[in-house]
Amino acid sequence: MKNSNGFTLIEVSLVLLIVAFTLGSLLIPLGSKLEEKSVNTAKIQLSEIKQAVINFTLSNSRMPCPDNNFDGIEDISGATCSSISNGTVPYVTLNTPHKIDPWGNPFIYRVTGSFADTNDGTACSTTAKKNISIDFCSASDGDINVLDYDLNSSSTIPAANGVVAILLSTGRPTGAASFAEDENTNNDATFFKTGYGSIDSSLPFNDIVIWISATEIVGELIKAEVLP
Repeated sequence: MKNSNGFTLIEVSLVLLIVAFTLGSLLIPLGSKLEEKSVNTAKIQLSEIKQAVINFTLSNSRMPCPDNNFDGIEDISGATCSSISNGTVPYVTLNTPHKIDPWGNPFIYRVTGSFADTNDGTACSTTAKKNISIDFCSASDGDINVLDYDLNSSSTIPAANGVVAILLSTGRPTGAASFAEDENTNNDATFFKTGYGSIDSSLPFNDIVIWISATEIVGELIKAEVLP
């Protein structure tokens, strides 16, 4: 016989099930909103880091070297970068607060060596200006290439060639990586970019990639009257 002053176990279970379902339906869009906020924050951070790199270049007539030991200071040995492979952003050298992205990962940074060394280009070009570390020996372009990655087919098309520097956030850790994400951290001069894709797909991609072209750097140097 049912107790009129209380609830049966079945009734309590139904109430808990309804509450759980309601909370679950609310938490899913909340999680998406939080992820969207983190992505937007990372994009802002990358944009500000890019400007800090440009400001450094205007002040020092060369681009900064990567940080290879996570102390925030660029690693330069003699006249050249200790390593142009994928280091991290030298946030102390750049005087930027952006040490890590919203997911706690350091920002990856790679630069074309001839744009970051302290050797000027006057030895090989009559158009170069003394003390400006821009190598015009063969071309003013960098050695980094960016490919546009198709999440649906994993095919690629060129997005930007001859880039002088790359900046990227590896996004939220997922425990799995696609071919394109692996390419972005394998220490070579090829990088993939695409839209921020589903991390649950068979081809997950949540890296956020921006770059600096030779045209941008030279244009900023001309605007600042560092280059003629």
